[in-house]
Amino acid sequence: MILRHPGISPTNDLVAKKIFSNPEITCQFIRDMLDLPAKNVTILEGSNIHVLPSLPYSAQDFYTSIDVLAELDNGTQVIIEIQVHHQNFFINRLWAYLCSQVNQNLEKIRQQEGNTHQSYKHIAPVYAIAIVDSNYFSDDLAFHSFSMREDTTGEVLTITNNGQENHLVKMAFLELKKYRETSKDSVRKPWLEFFGNKPFTQEPERAISQADQLLDYKSWSEEDRKMFSQLRMREEQALLAHDYALEQAEEKGLERGLERGRAEGVEQGRAEGIEQGIEQGLERGKLFAFLDMVRQGLLTSEVASQQLGMTVSEFEALL
Repeated sequence: MILRHPGISPTNDLVAKKIFSNPEITCQFIRDMLDLPAKNVTILEGSNIHVLPSLPYSAQDFYTSIDVLAELDNGTQVIIEIQVHHQNFFINRLWAYLCSQVNQNLEKIRQQEGNTHQSYKHIAPVYAIAIVDSNYFSDDLAFHSFSMREDTTGEVLTITNNGQENHLVKMAFLELKKYRETSKDSVRKPWLEFFGNKPFTQEPERAISQADQLLDYKSWSEEDRKMFSQLRMREEQALLAHDYALEQAEEKGLERGLERGRAEGVEQGRAEGIEQGIEQGLERGKLFAFLDMVRQGLLTSEVASQQLGMTVSEFEALL
């Protein structure tokens, strides 16, 4: 596969933070994804690319790439989330981010205006854009945009803010794996090519060209290059740990399956024993692997328990 920038990805945590710390790039991206008349943006969160090397490895760096919060000139806020690895409840989490941000904004308004019903008139909408490296929708569309509408008439549900009617909620998804070179979407296609690290099929606009220049590793400061190398090394360690867990689970599963099969003494029992034993062994091996990674400081209990489908307290009771 031909990559514009071999060895570096626009969806890498530090790289993406460098990209979205540029207000012009972020503003153009929001305009193109949400079709909003944004003129300027302020980056409220996500512009700090510094990682403290003294902190132990956190799977948060590995599973969730970036969370950027930008505010448009009319007060509307937009969360930009890049999700590299598939998560079954990613959309739920993105929705929770929106709700949490709205609540935080309301609390700030109440501190300024007082806890009265007048506080609600100052609430600005919060939207979300997700750039994902796996598919969450069953069709072949690489771009989806959702808003809240009346079921029969299709009328958009809006709120008034700063004298303007705005969508109550908007969520957009850019699914990189669904990119097609034959796409006729002249607005979103260049962004798919940019974040997918694909060759450009048309001359990119100024904002995308600026973003692409930020992928030039040689132009980075020594500090940025050092942080990027450290983060990439930690990601590779996490991948190796994950592969090791799968190998151990497969070995344990096969061993348990054969033991059960021999005890059954019949061909059907042997086949079922192998199948069930492999499944049980995989789960047990996976548990042991996650326990080891937490003990070694490679993962947090929160992330490990989430991956295993149990509560944090249940997981920590096994440590």
